[in-house]
Amino acid sequence: MLYPLYVATKNQQRIARKIMMDHIYKGILDSLDSYIVVIEDDGNISFTNKTWGQLGKCLGATSDVDWTGKNYFSCCSILQLNSTDYARLCQHQVAELLLGNQSEFTITLTACTIESEIWLEVTGSIVTIDNKRYVLLNHSNIIDRKNDHAEIEKLTLIDVETGLANQKSFHAFYFNEWQRSKRNRSEVALLIAEMDSVTLDEGHRAAIAEVFTRHARRACDLAAVLDGSQFALVLGQIGTVSCEFVAQSIYQEITALHLLTDAGQAININIGISSATPTLIDTSDMLINSVTVALAKAKASQQQCINHHCPTIVFKDLPLMKS
Repeated sequence: MLYPLYVATKNQQRIARKIMMDHIYKGILDSLDSYIVVIEDDGNISFTNKTWGQLGKCLGATSDVDWTGKNYFSCCSILQLNSTDYARLCQHQVAELLLGNQSEFTITLTACTIESEIWLEVTGSIVTIDNKRYVLLNHSNIIDRKNDHAEIEKLTLIDVETGLANQKSFHAFYFNEWQRSKRNRSEVALLIAEMDSVTLDEGHRAAIAEVFTRHARRACDLAAVLDGSQFALVLGQIGTVSCEFVAQSIYQEITALHLLTDAGQAININIGISSATPTLIDTSDMLINSVTVALAKAKASQQQCINHHCPTIVFKDLPLMKS
């Protein structure tokens, strides 16, 4: 007669233990800064923590929305303006998890969820509760990491001392501008200047950089430092006459700085310029080579500190046709 009572008591204990454990798990997940969503194998949401609810509210969802039972792959549209690719990829990764082909996965969203505040990285893993498998999706905010990476990338493209683009950035920008000019059949000009002192101090370089920066006003312009005493200016959509005017201005502004070496000698500037309208047979080296020749002529001249050289077309070697 005691057996049914014993079974009932054990069942009640099991239910009580489950309720207690669910409460503990919920408390732990609610205490996390990450946005937690637990889904079933069909994608329906069985649990979300408080932080996920706060995120949903920030993205326009009502504060009292009940996420339970909603399909995650439909709801994740709130995470990005264009979430179709993410939803498809996440659904595939969840399927691979459930098939046992991987133990976890990580997806970094391709754009921020909230500008300058939230950029999500989603990690998925299997959790088993009462012999049933669920997928726990942990949405971490990696905005600080993204900002750090952006700052590091910026530092690799900028000369720290002058704030101008460095040589790596110059070559990338120049090549893109050359290709754009080729597509649009528009002119592109290049100016390279060299100071006649190789021992420029920090103050010299900063003053020269300020002059070059003033002449890179448009999106198709770029001021760069190539080495310690050599500076460059890419000028999109202008020809030789306009480039020569810019060169004259730079020459006058640098001269007005009255830069001196440690020995008290004047530091002078030499400038080489050239421009071209790229055609299909032209290579980007053509203009750089032309400006290099012009700069060499300016340095060799005792009177002319600005020199222009017309680009020369160099044909690629082609295989000879057999007669």
